[in-house]
Amino acid sequence: MDVSEIERLVAILGKSDISTFELEGDGWRLSLTRSLPERAVVKGGGAGSEVSSGGVFTAPSQQTERVRDDFVKVESPIVGSFYRRPSPDSAPFVSEGDVVRKGQTICIIEAMKLMNEIPSPCDGRIHSIKLSDGQVVEFGEVMFLLEPLA
Repeated sequence: MDVSEIERLVAILGKSDISTFELEGDGWRLSLTRSLPERAVVKGGGAGSEVSSGGVFTAPSQQTERVRDDFVKVESPIVGSFYRRPSPDSAPFVSEGDVVRKGQTICIIEAMKLMNEIPSPCDGRIHSIKLSDGQVVEFGEVMFLLEPLA
């Protein structure tokens, strides 16, 4: 099995509801696993602290800074390279202060040569962008703070 075959399997896994895939051959074994939590976490605790994300995969993380309780933290669903623009010569998807709509692409994370578009989990205003273009992002790391629009 070569790298291109593995990349094809990863692409298929990314488009399906499968969370675990294993394959064995002569002297080798491939195991692919992904996490499928579907929620955006709004820090601040209390009832109603989670908001449905409509397909944005995020994981809870510890609060490391003081932010308004109503801000939505958009966290990375995967490990990869964070990109603010679709190509090096294009304008960024969003900038601080921009108003975004639920489902609008706000960044791309490249993982295993696959470009994963990350949508906004809600209508809101980009309060802050926590990463630089090309920066490595960890699973669950906060990428954006959104001020939800009522």
